[in-house]
Amino acid sequence: MAVSVDTILDSVSVTLLDTARRTWSRAELLGYLNEALRATAFVKPDMYPVRDFVTLAAGIAQELPADGVALIDATDNEATGRTVTQTDLALLQEENRFWPAATQQAEVENYAADPRTPRRYYVFPPNNGAGRLRVTYGAVPPALTGSSGEDIPVPDSYQNALTNFVLAKAYAKNSKKQDLTKTSAYTNEWRLALGLKSQAQVALAPKVAQSPGVS
Repeated sequence: MAVSVDTILDSVSVTLLDTARRTWSRAELLGYLNEALRATAFVKPDMYPVRDFVTLAAGIAQELPADGVALIDATDNEATGRTVTQTDLALLQEENRFWPAATQQAEVENYAADPRTPRRYYVFPPNNGAGRLRVTYGAVPPALTGSSGEDIPVPDSYQNALTNFVLAKAYAKNSKKQDLTKTSAYTNEWRLALGLKSQAQVALAPKVAQSPGVS
C-alpha cells in the first residue's frame, strides 16, 4: 500500500509539536521531503529503479540519463533482441588492448562498469551511435508537487527513513527551536534505517551456486 505525502508530513509535524505548522510550513516540510528522496536515491540506487532503452553514444564510454544515479543492469539490444553480457573491465582490457579502437557497430555484446563512476559504463564493441540498449538504473524520483492525495513514488518500506531525514532537516532550521543534537540523532536514524534495509536485501537475495549443480 502506497504511503501518502501527507502521512509523512503529518507525522513530522506531530513529532515537532507543530501541528498548526506555525514554525515549519507544509511547503517547507515538502521541500525537505524532496531533499530526502534525492539523498536516499544516492545511498540506495535501487530505491527508484528505471528500466528503459537508452540511445548509446558513439564509442565505448556511455553515461546514464540525467536522472540516473547508478547503473544496475543492462540486458538486451532493442533492434535485434540480442542479450548482452556483463564483463570485468580489467579482463576486457587484458584480453584485447586495442578494443576501444575496434570497428564501431550498433549491436552491443558486452558491457562493463566501474563502481567508482556509477553513472558511467562501457560497451563492446564500440558503438556507432545508432545502438539502443535496455538498461536498468537507479534514478532520482521526480519531485513531489504537494498535490492532495499524492503518494511517495518509492516503496513504503522507505517511510521511516524519509521521515527521519525530514525531521533532521527541520531541527537544523535556523530558528529559536534549532536543535543540532536532534538533527544528528535523526540523521543517524536515517542512515541506520538504510543500512538495515541493505542487510535485509542481502539476506533475502537469491543465492546462485558457484558451480553447476551445487546448492
